[in-house]
Amino acid sequence: MKIPDWSGKTAIVIASGPSLTDEQCNAARATGFDTIVVNATFRRAPWANILYAGDFLFLKSYMAEIVSTFPGKVWTQDSSAAARWPRLNRMKGANRDGLGRNMIHLNGNSGVQALNLAYLFGSRRIILLGFDMKLGPNGERHHHADHPPPMVQNQTFGEWLHKLNKVARDLEAEKCEVLNATPGSAMTCFPVVDWQKVLQ
Repeated sequence: MKIPDWSGKTAIVIASGPSLTDEQCNAARATGFDTIVVNATFRRAPWANILYAGDFLFLKSYMAEIVSTFPGKVWTQDSSAAARWPRLNRMKGANRDGLGRNMIHLNGNSGVQALNLAYLFGSRRIILLGFDMKLGPNGERHHHADHPPPMVQNQTFGEWLHKLNKVARDLEAEKCEVLNATPGSAMTCFPVVDWQKVLQ
C-alpha cells in the first residue's frame, strides 16, 4: 500500500452535508486539487482521487456500487473491512479525539476522519465542503437520501462540534490551514470562506 504524497498541495474534503450541490462539486473538480469524498458523496463526485469510508456497515451496504462506479482509491480505518475487501487501503485508526499525527483519530465522524487523512497524506491547506454539522432546512441529514438499514442515522452535532474544536487547535499547532467553504455551516472552528472564491 502506497500512501499518497500531498506535501505542499491544497486538498479538498467533500463530506455529505445537505448544503452540498453539483455546482460546488464541479467547481472543486475544476481546481485540479486532490480530493477526498466521504461515504456516499462518491456518487456526486466520482472523479475524486480518494473515497474515505470509516464504517464497516457503510462499506457492506455500498461496496458493490463503489466497485462498479468509483475508479479512485478507497481508504478506511476499519480493519475488518480491509480484511474482507482487498480493494481497500487501510490507515490505522484509534478511538481518540483530536488530530492523529501518525494514524486517524476517529472523533465519531467520518468527515473529520477524512480531514485527518488529508493531513496524514501531507496536505497543509485543506478546503472543506459539505461540513454542515446541522440538519438541512427540511430536516435532511445529508445531500442524499438516508442510508439503508441497519446503518444508524444518528445526529450528534453538538458532540462533533465539540471534538472539532480540539482538532482545529491541533491542526493550527501543526501549521495546517483549514478553510470551511460550506455554506451556512454550524462549524465555526475553522475560517469560513466563500466556496465560489476559494475554488477559483
